[in-house]
Order: sequence, then structure tokens, then C-alpha cells
Amino acid sequence: MKSEELFREIGFIDDHLIEAAGNCEKVKGKRGISKKWIAALVACLVLYSSTSTALLAMEYYKHQNKELYIRYLTAEDIKLEPSEEYDAEKFLRALKSDNDEHVYIAINRLVECFNDPKLRIKALNELKPFVANDNKKIADAAAFTIDVLSKSYQSPNIYKLANGSMIFTLFNHYSDYGSQNVLWRIKDNVLKAYLSFSEPSMYIKELIPSPDRKLVAVVTCSNKSEFIEIINVEEGRVSPELVESARVKFGAQNRLDTWIVSDHENYSFTNNIEWKDNDTLEFEGSLAYQDTEIIKNVIVAYEFSKKDIEVTELNQVKR
Repeated sequence: MKSEELFREIGFIDDHLIEAAGNCEKVKGKRGISKKWIAALVACLVLYSSTSTALLAMEYYKHQNKELYIRYLTAEDIKLEPSEEYDAEKFLRALKSDNDEHVYIAINRLVECFNDPKLRIKALNELKPFVANDNKKIADAAAFTIDVLSKSYQSPNIYKLANGSMIFTLFNHYSDYGSQNVLWRIKDNVLKAYLSFSEPSMYIKELIPSPDRKLVAVVTCSNKSEFIEIINVEEGRVSPELVESARVKFGAQNRLDTWIVSDHENYSFTNNIEWKDNDTLEFEGSLAYQDTEIIKNVIVAYEFSKKDIEVTELNQVKR
């Protein structure tokens, strides 16, 4: 929005004030009113108007940016304050906060009341009004938490596996990059944090169960790289990280230097991830070499049971 349009919308300086400033010369001949006095008066009015305008502008932009935006949630952020043990009452109190981010965090953390019947019912009652909240992110979080605590399990963000257990993330799609980097599981009516991912896997981008729902491909990312691991949730078996594995193997096959940097970023990305059968995951990868000077587009196929990975340059694949 141009400054002129903003001034017009929120009221910058009154037209009469501008007119008075422009007509100073016309009043200098009138008895008892000097040009300097009028200039001082106009300056005071401009200062008052500018101060009022700043306050109006703050309110205007506050309204324009009503949608909650969170770039990244650290482990300390989601505690709201340092705490070694889970404190449901703290998060119930936080629902009354004027800070939307605290409310959003509290709503998600209240999922952890699941294992305590009394707290679960209390949280459900406190959360119901938030489903109609004007802030979509808060409303969506409340609907998801209620879905879990009520044991309805209708949300598309809950993935039901072959053994009857369920997995999901909290803070679903809170960032442009994805969800919180912790995988939660409900098994035998008990909730627990099943697996977490350390940096640079800062977000869970996607969960893709195999057709028979025995395996799950977990796509994680930072703002520089993407990663894929396959998990057998029931048996607790996890594949190697597949994007870096593909990058190293393809680099060795084609005599490309494959430096592993200290922050473990791969600067590579994936596309068209799909299960070819119950055991084989296939995806397209854009693999980076020599500080991203070279990008190779490949097809990667990983067979979980055999721990076998195949990497083929995309232009050599026969379809």
C-alpha cells in the first residue's frame, strides 16, 4: 500500500491544517496574529496529528496482520516457561492469555492431557470455545486437540496404522515449512512421544504411510534441505536418511565430490514421493554438489526390507 493510500485510510493530517499552513502569508497583516505564531501553532498541530497517526497506523497494521505467523518453535517456546515436568494447569491458564502465540502453544500442549481422564475432560471443556476463534490457526489447533482428546480420530492429520496404533504431529503446519519435529503415537489407548528429530530436521513436512500401513515415510526439512526416513513404528526400525544416502551413492558413482558439512545440511530437495509397493519407496531428488554449483536430478528407490537403495539420473530413466 502506498503511503498516500495509508494516510487517506487512517487519516494522516487534517485537510484544514494543510490549508492553514498554506495560507500563512494571507494572515500576516491581521492585527495580533504574527506569522511566527501561526507557524508555531501549525507545528504543534502537526506534531499532535503525527502522534495520533502513529497510533492509528499501529492499530491498522495490527488488524491487517491478525493471522498468527510463527517461523520456528524451539523446545523452550513450547514450554511457555521453564518446566521439567508437564504442567497441564499452566497451559489451561494460558488459554486466557492476551498473547495469541501463547494460546496457540497451550492448545497444542493440552493434547498431552490424554492419559489423565480428569484433565482430559477439563481440557475438552475449556477448548470448545476456541473452535470458533477468529484466528484460523488457533481454531484449527483447537479442533485437532478436541478430536484427539475426545477420541474421535477423524482428523486427516491422524494416521492409523495396521496394528491399530495411530501417529500424528502437534503444531500441525504451524510454519510454512511444516509441523513440529516430534512424532506422537497412541497405542493401546496411551499417548506418548514416539520419536523426535534433531537439527537440521527442524520440521516434519509430511507423513506418508505405505499401502499396507506397516511402514511410514517421514519427510523432514529445514529451510535449506529435505530429508526422508522410513519407520516401522511397531518394530521400532528406522531406515538410513535417504536423501543424503542417495547423494553420497550417486556422487561416488559419478566421481562427484560429496562434502559433508558441519551442520549436516544437504541442500537437496525431493519431489513426487510415493510407495511403489508395501516395501519400496520412490522419489525424485535434486541432489546438490560442490556447494550447489552442480545439481543432479535423480530417481531414488529404496527397498526397506533389503536396505537397498538405487539412484538413477532422471534423464536416463526409462518410463
